[in-house]
Amino acid sequence: MDAAIYVLLILGCSIGVQSLEQHEFLEAHNLVRRYENAANMKEMKWNDELASLAQDWANACIRGHNRNRKTRHFRKIGENIHRSTRQKTGFEAVASWCKERAHYNFDKDSCTGVCGHYTQAVWAESEYLGCAVAFCPHFFRGRGGYNYVCNYGPRGNWRGKKPYIPGHRCSQCPKGYKCQKGLCAKQDS
Repeated sequence: MDAAIYVLLILGCSIGVQSLEQHEFLEAHNLVRRYENAANMKEMKWNDELASLAQDWANACIRGHNRNRKTRHFRKIGENIHRSTRQKTGFEAVASWCKERAHYNFDKDSCTGVCGHYTQAVWAESEYLGCAVAFCPHFFRGRGGYNYVCNYGPRGNWRGKKPYIPGHRCSQCPKGYKCQKGLCAKQDS
């Protein structure tokens, strides 16, 4: 098991299954992002507009991605979805996406399975995050289940582009950003 995933699972279990607050999703994403050897990885920040869009889609209980993902501030929005029969923490939901790291070959920018959830979670240019969860009674053949949705602005997973620039953490932060705990954080104006 990948070390970052292990850390996420341990943290998720220690916080408690009932706590599905935004800070869990945000901290889980930033923890995974800190783990990568990325020169330009931006720190994720919470965005209520993205969270509202995620909540609307989670509540709709529709299988598949929301094809109408846009807000006032974001025209291109990434989305990760996880479904489970049991309630999970934000850490556990993010860990489920990041397990895909094992299938991704960074050097070749190739995947031997499903990798898009992982690459979106660590897409360096994606800086804003909004997540939500809803219980859907008709999921899993009527047994019910939980629908976890995270939206990312701006979206990642651009064809022909790697998720980040490899190198020493924060060594290529964009202008106006400073290194903070291994991530490029926007400086206060």
